Amino acid sequence: MSLPSVFICIILLISVPVLSGINVEHRPTVGVIRWDAWNLFNNQYDPISYYLHRALTPEEFHFRIPFYGSVHSPTNISFNGDIQNVMDQEVLYAKHAGIDYWAFDTYCTFGSNCTTNNTYCTQYYKQTSNQYCPRNPAYGLDLYLSSPYKSLVNFTLILLGSSPCDVTFQQQYIDLMKQPQFQTVLGGRPLLYLFQFDNAEADICGGGWSGSGQVFQKFRQLAISQGLQNPYMVLMDFDVATVQSHASMLEFDAISTYALPGGTNEGTPFVELLHSAQQWWQSAHQIGTKMVPIVPTGWDPRPRAENPVPWVDEGPQHYFQPTVEELQTLIRNGINFTCTYNQTAEAQTIIIYAWNECSETSGSLIPSLGNGTLYVDALSKVLPMHC
Repeated sequence: MSLPSVFICIILLISVPVLSGINVEHRPTVGVIRWDAWNLFNNQYDPISYYLHRALTPEEFHFRIPFYGSVHSPTNISFNGDIQNVMDQEVLYAKHAGIDYWAFDTYCTFGSNCTTNNTYCTQYYKQTSNQYCPRNPAYGLDLYLSSPYKSLVNFTLILLGSSPCDVTFQQQYIDLMKQPQFQTVLGGRPLLYLFQFDNAEADICGGGWSGSGQVFQKFRQLAISQGLQNPYMVLMDFDVATVQSHASMLEFDAISTYALPGGTNEGTPFVELLHSAQQWWQSAHQIGTKMVPIVPTGWDPRPRAENPVPWVDEGPQHYFQPTVEELQTLIRNGINFTCTYNQTAEAQTIIIYAWNECSETSGSLIPSLGNGTLYVDALSKVLPMHC
């Protein structure tokens, strides 16, 4: 991890798998969730990254710090991912791993003291956000879009509290969907995820689930009217039956989930998380709903349990960090399921949790101070994978 950044870039560009000649119709795509909360704002930690800094400050968690961070003493760390050459390096790492696209968590933007001029964001903050009010939540997406390497990895969005329910967001998302790097499925349909859309947000959006469904249908029509294909919209939630019911009311195309929390205080073998993922896939298949398989690389929010964040209450229950072999088995199983049940997984894509949720799991794929390039190297040996 001490190699100069330029030298690392050269190595990765040489070792990137060549994808020319691959029949992409028979190769499920691989997406990875990324949560960009590792930034400074006016030389101070963003209100969200402040809590991450606090959570990872204890020495036992230093190994999770992303590769661009530093440890100055047992109780003093620093990081800032809001730098162009950091993002450039991340793109190269993702390409090396064989990742097809990042799914950027997308939020409302707030000013000081969690203020905003956007009425929808104000309502969302008061009713559902639990003090989640970042100053610059789009820094990762902005850096990606300005990267000279952006053509190597596609992107999409996971909308959280900044959904097309607010018409001011609709054109922004349509403009992003017009980008050549925006991930599509089924022959050109823009892929879009929605998460944490509950009863309260449905009420804000359209006066309930039915009214919200009408709002989303108008958003689809607006996209189509501007030359895009009908967006392929995926609703995320933890319980299969619940998310299927809500997706049906919203007239979404498929379901998925963001992560699979669990484990025990003492730690549970990673193989049990793999089994939990397989059960989620099978449950969705058995009720006959379309789905994007969730492929979780871990769950371990102990840093947040010791130093709580205001927007979510997470305990010390966790799974052990996956070995290289366990991670590769997880990826293979997710893709094999997608190939085998190609009617259920019609979009032929999987979504991995996660790239940089380093305070919520020790299994994040991003190279870190402790894991180095272990996980991106492991994925590079199994991806791309064909049906």
